Amino acid sequence: MALQFLIPVLLLASLVTPLSVIANDDHYRIGPGDTLAITVFDEPELAVRAKIAQSGLIQFPLVGQIMVLDKTPGQIADEIEAALLDGYLVNPGVTVTIEAYRPIFIKGAVNRSGRHEFLFDLDVEQAIAIAGGLTDRASRSKWFIVREGEKIPASAKTQVMPGDVIIVEESIF
Repeated sequence: MALQFLIPVLLLASLVTPLSVIANDDHYRIGPGDTLAITVFDEPELAVRAKIAQSGLIQFPLVGQIMVLDKTPGQIADEIEAALLDGYLVNPGVTVTIEAYRPIFIKGAVNRSGRHEFLFDLDVEQAIAIAGGLTDRASRSKWFIVREGEKIPASAKTQVMPGDVIIVEESIF
């Protein structure tokens, strides 16, 4: 009886998980343009909200500058906790959350190329729609994503990640 109940719950969980995979995944690496909210339990004066610049450095009270570029939220929290334990607080509980993700960029044969806000569960087709749709000369198949310096072919259903550059090439016909 319990197994009959558990199977639908697990199936439902597997459908729900992709909706928040980035938000809950501690594999996400912080990059320029992300905005972090950092709190220390029961220490409101240590709360920091920081938009990450190209340098990747943020200023944190008592600790000074911290490099956050290419680190996970968990790694940043651990680093701040360790620094606060070194003579400042007895048991700091540091939480690092991503308040806003870095934007995506859409260029090429779309009506409104440029910078656009990243949204969860966004695929290439939806990103193109956000950019005003395809122009008359746009290719229907030569779409690419530049992610972490690598240009990869994309289809309509390719998932978009924060910081991606979507390129829609023109077609001859």
